[in-house]
Amino acid sequence: MAEAAHCPHMIGCPMYSLFKLASALAVWKTNYCEADFSRCARFTTSARGEAVPINLLPNGSLLRKPGESNR
Repeated sequence: MAEAAHCPHMIGCPMYSLFKLASALAVWKTNYCEADFSRCARFTTSARGEAVPINLLPNGSLLRKPGESNR
């Protein structure tokens, strides 16, 4: 069985750096960075030539910034 290609944006991605450092976040790295990266909202946004928000998660939701409310 051939090994899946990793995301070409993995090394420079700020979210990947977080995933790599925190073992609790490894599921994100496994499911998006090292598997089907074409599902990653960060990858697809970048591939369209758009700026990738720093708080955009691979599933398309936005990570709340400290001090932001849920409203």
